[in-house]
Amino acid sequence: MRNKLRYFWGLALLLAVGWMVVGALLTSDAINTGSVGAEVSSEAKALVSDLGIQLAADFPLPLVFVLSGLPVAVVALFFLWRNRRVMRGDAGVSHEQIVRRQTILITILALIVALFLWNMPDVEQRVVQRDGTIVTQSSAFTASTITYPIRLFVTFVHEASHALAGLLSGGTVLGFTVSPNGSGVATIAGGNIALIAPAGYLGAALFGTMLFFITSRKPRWTRGLAVAIGVAIVVLTLSFATPDAEQNRTAQIVGIGFGAGLIALGAFAPRVITVFLLNTLAILTGLNAVFDLWSVVRNPNPALDGALNDAANFSAQVTPLLPAAVVALMWALIAVGMLSAAIYYGLVKQVGGEISQAVRG
Repeated sequence: MRNKLRYFWGLALLLAVGWMVVGALLTSDAINTGSVGAEVSSEAKALVSDLGIQLAADFPLPLVFVLSGLPVAVVALFFLWRNRRVMRGDAGVSHEQIVRRQTILITILALIVALFLWNMPDVEQRVVQRDGTIVTQSSAFTASTITYPIRLFVTFVHEASHALAGLLSGGTVLGFTVSPNGSGVATIAGGNIALIAPAGYLGAALFGTMLFFITSRKPRWTRGLAVAIGVAIVVLTLSFATPDAEQNRTAQIVGIGFGAGLIALGAFAPRVITVFLLNTLAILTGLNAVFDLWSVVRNPNPALDGALNDAANFSAQVTPLLPAAVVALMWALIAVGMLSAAIYYGLVKQVGGEISQAVRG
């Protein structure tokens, strides 16, 4: 009987997660689903209407799938875990296993929340390319109060990565800026351009990748990790962040704000909250970095003011035979590979291990 219950709750969990992920993707702009997405959106609206619920015109349909599937997923996961403990006995489940399974649940929740925030209406991720290339007419101020600071934080990481690459290659960092519109500039004298140019985009992608992987695989490290990252951000801010051309101190505000927030998170927040927030930040940072690179692939030309984006600069000074679009595409593939590897080894492989262990048990 308990085996049947375990399979029942396992199936319920898989269906609930599939309902949320597939439904959210089909009703969002994350992928081009054509008529299928339009039909699913129409059916979702009709179903909600039949239930007597009135949605605002701009209500995000992905949230319908998340709100309806998440309670089922949480309940199924709870009873699956409880059933397993009853079968094996409390002594048969180590504290390490409990922490790992709890982390898997939190990571799945963080992934769902991050994808939802990514697809919220009025959130335009392709704001203004950090190195000056305009890729859309939308302003960063259309972003929500959650995603707009993250947009600025990604720019901070991008420019700080340029600065660190400059230092490591023997250059002198004169400072870096972040502007309210999401753009930024790092000023470096000397150094190796072959390391400095790709460090911005790939540095932001690497930051999100490593943060997600470590947080998912080593949950006991998360509080110390949050404090360490927060201290590093504050040090970088005090050392190199400067006002932009309009004397906006966005870089200092973002650096001190996120740095102090991460230090407080690691020092005072429970581990589960730290894991959730770090994973959400990691996913959004990685997605922003990949999306920025894809924007450069689609629009590799210099900005109207004559400034070169990172890919065009790399192409001109390092690989003159490779167009900027090809350089940006290569970087984008590397970033996608890093993010995919982090999700696979940090989440998918662990879930697969738990499923295999449940089947064998």
